[in-house]
Amino acid sequence: DPKKNLAYFHDQLHLKFGGIRKPRLGNTNLLNMARQKNWTVDASHGGGAPGHSRNLNFSDPNLRKWYSDQLLHYLTDGVDFWWNDEGETTYLTFHYWNVAEISTQNKTKGGSKKRFWSINRSFSPGMQRLGAATWTGDVDVSWKALQQQPGTALNWGLSGTNLVTCDIGGFSGGNATGLLLTRWYQYGVFMPLMRIHSTLNDKPHFPFLYGEEVADALRKALNLRYTLIPYLYSLAHHSFGQNGIPMMRPLAVRYPQDPKANDLTSEWLLGDGLLVAPVLTPDNSTEVYLPDGLWYPWNSSSSISGGVVRKLVDVPLHSIPMYASAGSIIPLGPVLQYSSEPTTEPLQVAVYPGVDGSFELVEDDGESLAYTESKTRRVNFQWSEAKYALSWKVEGVAIDSRSLFAAFVVTVYSPQKGVITKGPASIGPVGSSGQLVM
Repeated sequence: DPKKNLAYFHDQLHLKFGGIRKPRLGNTNLLNMARQKNWTVDASHGGGAPGHSRNLNFSDPNLRKWYSDQLLHYLTDGVDFWWNDEGETTYLTFHYWNVAEISTQNKTKGGSKKRFWSINRSFSPGMQRLGAATWTGDVDVSWKALQQQPGTALNWGLSGTNLVTCDIGGFSGGNATGLLLTRWYQYGVFMPLMRIHSTLNDKPHFPFLYGEEVADALRKALNLRYTLIPYLYSLAHHSFGQNGIPMMRPLAVRYPQDPKANDLTSEWLLGDGLLVAPVLTPDNSTEVYLPDGLWYPWNSSSSISGGVVRKLVDVPLHSIPMYASAGSIIPLGPVLQYSSEPTTEPLQVAVYPGVDGSFELVEDDGESLAYTESKTRRVNFQWSEAKYALSWKVEGVAIDSRSLFAAFVVTVYSPQKGVITKGPASIGPVGSSGQLVM
């Protein structure tokens, strides 16, 4: 009973369910019909798509309409999104495939007002406007594959596709070790999308299958990801409103005049304020280049002057090298069991002083397209070094959502005063403002 099963996933397990799709037909009668209508395309010239002449030509609007109608019952049964695989038949297959799926969603009750989301093995420029995410393909289970992932994601972000993910742990090539899986999880924490995957015949990449030490490190990585959701979600909104600036950025985006930053792919910026350099080698070592300016190790009031390379060895299994630049304001949430879990916990606002700084927290209803009409609540945080104070102003519109934060606690990591915490302070309704002097 698909409806019953999917309702259980939604209501009891708080899971979203995605249906994996291939762009071809296997039913003989349907395949004969499609060929008679010239709806198929031979994939033998494509970039990795199997199926030969059984693949569908999604550039044909008549095919898209027929295909869209066939998908409808899946959505009414409770399927939440699509996982589109093996569509490298033509350059625009994935684009038009998503267009057909959006048409299906628009046929459901309220579907035209709901966000569309899919995950795809390839992309063409412009697909991000559809709500289509992309993963980096069927990568190997190896340290080399892990080391290649950040550069791929950074380049894809610069090319316009912001929502990038990968097969954490690797897809093909045998079982991942606990060390490799841990370092891959830790990399995934700082991708726009975090997604764990493996083949059916290999050891699944579940934390509880790799011993207590590894499970503890993976749990810490997952918990960190959940606490970063307010920051990541705001960065996604910034990307939408600021000409597609990537969430995951090469250092050269912020430091274009620094030649040392030009080609780095073993570290990157998440937004402007957070520099991350996860360990990507089996010897538990890494080098981190900190550009000019003042930097803080994550959750530390000790500052480091930039323009230096830090050589880190014997990095503990649970540790991820992370640094915040002076002036950074990082909003953090509580540890959750699922991203839309209601909470009464206050927002945690981490401030790393040294220069003035700002950050805009953006919240919305989490489901609809209302954000495209600027129906968001925005909290503009400003740090004044002269006043040693954090001020805030609430703008936008009132949002009916259980996920909105009502209050926040601010923590300042001061080299002179140590760690200072104040709050909770009420965020207040739209139009309100306030200030906390630290």
